[in-house]
Amino acid sequence: MFSIINLQQKILLNKIKGGFSMYYSTTDVYQSKRKIVNFSKSLVPKENKVERKFVADIIFGILSSKSVILSDMAKALKEPIKVVNTVERLGQNLEKDLSPQIDENYTRQIVKNIEEDPVILVDDSDIVKPHGQAFEDLGIVRDGSSKENKYEKGYMVTEIVGLSKENKQPLSLFSHIHSSKEKSYKSTNTVTFNGLEKVIESINGKGTFVFDRGYDMNSMFQFMHEKDQYYIIRLTERRKLFWKGKWYKSTTLRDSRKGKVRMTLTFRNKGKESKVVTYVSHLNVKVTANKEPVWLVLVYGLGEKPMMLATNKPIKNKEDLKRIVYTYMSRWRIEEYFRFKKQSFGFENFRVRSLKAINNLNSLLTYAIGLIGIMAENKNRLTNILITNARGIRKTVWFYYYRIADGLYKTLNYARTGIKDWFPVRDSGPRQLEFDLAC
Repeated sequence: MFSIINLQQKILLNKIKGGFSMYYSTTDVYQSKRKIVNFSKSLVPKENKVERKFVADIIFGILSSKSVILSDMAKALKEPIKVVNTVERLGQNLEKDLSPQIDENYTRQIVKNIEEDPVILVDDSDIVKPHGQAFEDLGIVRDGSSKENKYEKGYMVTEIVGLSKENKQPLSLFSHIHSSKEKSYKSTNTVTFNGLEKVIESINGKGTFVFDRGYDMNSMFQFMHEKDQYYIIRLTERRKLFWKGKWYKSTTLRDSRKGKVRMTLTFRNKGKESKVVTYVSHLNVKVTANKEPVWLVLVYGLGEKPMMLATNKPIKNKEDLKRIVYTYMSRWRIEEYFRFKKQSFGFENFRVRSLKAINNLNSLLTYAIGLIGIMAENKNRLTNILITNARGIRKTVWFYYYRIADGLYKTLNYARTGIKDWFPVRDSGPRQLEFDLAC
C-alpha cells in the first residue's frame, strides 16, 4: 500500500513539474467536467431544467471544442444521437430568450472576484464578416485588424470588464453585439451607457472606469459625474480645457509643459519585459461638460506626442499621480481579452444568423471565459494541472487564459462521453398508447 501511494505522489509531482511529456488521468477529466457543470448549474435556476442543460451543453461544448460553431460543439458533446440532431437542438434554443436570472447570477459571481474599489475597462471591438450574406442586420464596421483601415461588413461589440483582485485578469461584466442596421437602434453611445448603468448597479459602490480616446465626449464626463464614479479618460487633441480663467486647447497646455515626476513603465510582450522611463505632470482644469474640476495628467516619453489623461480621482502626492498612469496602462488587458476571444474560440467564425442567436452565443461564450477567469484568479490543483497539460512554451505568463483554455481542450479530448449523464432523464411515464374499450 505504501509503495502504491508513493507512486501516485510521484506521478502527481511529475505532472505539476512537467516531468512527463503528457499525462491525462480520468480524475482530471472528471474534475474538469464537474467544474464546468457545477458552474453552469449555478447560473440557471433549478426549476428551469431544460434551459439548465442547454446552458451547460453550450459552455461545455465551447470549452471542449474551442469553437463557437454548433457542429463542433455537438461533436464534443458526444451524445448517442446524430450530430445534426444535436446541432438542431442547440440552434433552436439559441433563438429563445435566455432567462435574465442567468446573467444576474453570472455577474454576482464575477463581482465577488474583482476588487472592492474595482478598475473597470471599457472598449469597443469589431466582428468582421466580409463574406456574410444571410446574417441579420449586418452593418459596416472598420476592421481593426487591417492596417489599411478597411471597412467591411460586420458588427460592433461593446465590452466592459473588471480586473480581478489578485492576478488582475479581465472578467467581463457586460458584452453586447449591435449593428446600426437594427430597426430600434439609436447609437453606439446608447449601448455603452446602458452597459455602464448595468455595471455601476452591479458593483454597488464606486469604481474607476478607464476609457480610451473614443470616449472623450461631454456626455461621458456628464454621465460619470452624475453617477458619482471615478474615471480616467484619454483626451483627444480637439479637447478644450478651462485653466486659470481662460479656455485653452489641450495641446497648448500639453506642449507648454514638461514632465516633473519620473516613473518607469514595464511592458510585456511575448514573455519579454521592456522598461520605458517617462515623466509625468498634472494640473487642475475644467472641461466643457460641466464646472466640476478634473486633473489633467500629462505623460511624456511614450511616443512622439505626450499622452493626455483626464481624471477626477484625487491626486495628493506623487504616488497618486503614478497610480493614475499605471491604472490607465492596464487597458492592454481588455485588448488582450478581445484577442483571446477571437483567436482561441474563433468568435468571428460563428454561423448562427439571427442577431438574437448571435448575442445569446456571445453571452454564453462570455460565461465560459468567465469560468476561465475565475479559475485563473482562484488557482488550485485542477488549474495547475490544466496549465501543465497546455504544454506552453514560456514558463512565465501574465495572462493565464490561453493556458487554461488549452488545458481544458486537451484534457477533455480524452473524455469518452460528454455531460449527458450529469443531468437526470425526465420520467415522463410509459409512452405506449392505452385505450379503454367500451362494451
